This record gives sequence, structure tokens and C-alpha cells, in this order.
Amino acid sequence: MRVNFQDVKYIPGLDGFRAIAVLLVLVAHFGYDHVVPGGLGVTIFFFISGFLITSLLLSERNRFGSISIRNFYIRRFLRLLPELVALIVVSGFYRALMGHPLGLGEIVAAMTYTTNYFVFWLENHGIASSLAWPQLWSLSVEEHYYITFPAIFAFVLVGPSRTRSFFAAVLVLCLVYRLVLVLGGFVDLQAAHPYTYLASEARFDSIAYGAGFAFLCQRAWELSRQGGLAVGLAGGLLLLMTLLVRGDVFRETVRYSIQGVALTLIFAAIYRSAAWDWTMSILESPLFRRLGILSYGAYLWHFEYLFLSNSVLGDAVPTGGLGQLAYLAGGLVFSFGAAQLSYRYVAQPMQALRHRFSMRGAAPAPAE
Repeated sequence: MRVNFQDVKYIPGLDGFRAIAVLLVLVAHFGYDHVVPGGLGVTIFFFISGFLITSLLLSERNRFGSISIRNFYIRRFLRLLPELVALIVVSGFYRALMGHPLGLGEIVAAMTYTTNYFVFWLENHGIASSLAWPQLWSLSVEEHYYITFPAIFAFVLVGPSRTRSFFAAVLVLCLVYRLVLVLGGFVDLQAAHPYTYLASEARFDSIAYGAGFAFLCQRAWELSRQGGLAVGLAGGLLLLMTLLVRGDVFRETVRYSIQGVALTLIFAAIYRSAAWDWTMSILESPLFRRLGILSYGAYLWHFEYLFLSNSVLGDAVPTGGLGQLAYLAGGLVFSFGAAQLSYRYVAQPMQALRHRFSMRGAAPAPAE
């Protein structure tokens, strides 16, 4: 599909990719983690975030000659924090009524985007089961990336050679860092969530692959139908291979790098070749777009379904057959229903305020 990435306001298909990512996570967490790769859903989220945010920043630079880093941070704050605060307030209220008050450490970790390291600390001390919102670890990784990335954006934009050097350094150093930690015996590979899975500095490359692809899209290039078909199939096979190889060392070192390459190939095939245009009709369908729009809220709220159902059903939570399918269906309805309420009454009222700090309101200025 041909998209003008020089002036981006909306990238077709991304809501559909978000829908796929969040469905992988939810289905895995609602009892099917033995067959559905929820971790891949998070990696897809990372790639999408890097691709989208970098495309928007580059589009702002192309249109106005500069990037307002201040407005970028304000937009991120207004996009993510209101719904997160709603989760903390509402969830904290009924958990306290049910005799499960939140710990101050968890609230602080959620508000400061340090849940990934908090989860690691709790698991090391054997008390991770008390954590209400472990899913917030991935939001922490994204925010740590975007705290640092815009600050060095001007440095990266100086020239193509520096851009290539920057992304090569991030992609290589993250892989080397994971290899050193794992092969050096510094990571417990038997842990529920190894350090290399949770730590921001070990996962930055999953976002950087998407950001790097956004830079590639600034150039005018296309793939032929045959080339696009081959590239897309290669990406799909690589992705499948990362799911089939089960070795712990591979999974916590090279796997994330190969998945980044695979997603780059898949996105290149879809966005730079007509061979996969049929996929866009699926990704842009009303259902997928709606699920994608609600994906952030569904990701935030889906652990509440686990908490409430466990509180009510206890050991009677279905673990197989039609009962488990019904449990999954209930979880999806709950998650997207809560996301709809959160989007309608929290996110949407913030849109007008976010618009005041959008790149459309930026004035041309010298590059910072």
C-alpha cells in the first residue's frame, strides 16, 4: 500500500495491528497462554509505537521545519496518563471495598512508569502474586524510550549516516547486552519474567525497529509484487520460527532481534508493495479499527477481569472445554466494554486539549 509518510496524520492499518496485538495478549492471559503468544503481542505493540510516533515526529519536522519536544511530551502525557489514573482510582476503590487495598509501592510504580522494575523486584522476593497491574510493565518500557528518544532526535536528524549509526548502535547494543546478561549467568531464565524480558534497556530495540522503519519510509521506494510477496513471506516465516524455537537462551537474547527484523519485513511488504493490499481491507475493517482504538483501554483493564473472576469463582475458574471458551468470551467483553467507557468518558474529553499541542498548531522555527 502506498502511504505518503512525508505528511502523516493517519497511517492506515495501524489500528488493525493494534487489535491483533491486544487480542494476542488478552487471549493468552485469559487461559490460552500455552497456545497463544501473548509476549509477541507486546512486541508488536512496541514496534507499532516506534513506527507511529517517529512517523509523526518526522512529519512535523517536514511540515514545519522543527519538532516541538515540549508539545510531544504534553501529548504523550494527555494520551496515556488520564486513562491510567482512571484505572488506579476505580480499581483502587473497589479493591479496598473487597478487602484487597493497593500498596503504595504499586501506585507509585504505575504513576512513575517503573512497574517493569517493580515487577522484577517483587518476583525476586516471591511476592509478585500481590501485584494488581503487572501489565503496566510494557508501558514503562515505552515511556522510558520516549523520554530519551526525542531528546536526541535533533542529533539523529543531522544526516542519514548519523541516523544509520544511531539505529545500528541501538539494535546491536541491546542484543549484546542481553547476550552478556544471559550467557554471563546474570539472568534467571526460569523466572516467570526474566530481567531481559522486563528491563527497558534490554527491550529498547523492539521499539527502535519500528522507529527505524519510519525513517526508511521517508525515502521513496517500493517493492514489486513478487518482491513484496517474498519479503512478506520471509517475515512471516521468521516470526513463526521465533515461536517454535523454545530454548530459554534463544528466547531471552536473539528472539527479540529476529522478531524486530520479521516485523520490519512484514510492514515493508504491506506498506511498500501491492502484493498484500488485501490485508489492508482486513486491518481497516470497522471491527478491527474499533478494537484497535480501544486497545489501550482494554490492555489497561483486562487484569481487572482476572481479579474479579478469581474473587467470585476462586478455584472454580474454568480451565478447559466450553467453560474456558465462555470465560475467554466474558473476558473480552469485559475488557473492551471497560475500554469503551474509559475511552468515552476519559480519553475523548482530552482530545480537544491534546489538539492544542498537536503539530498542526506548531509554528515554523529553526531546528533545535
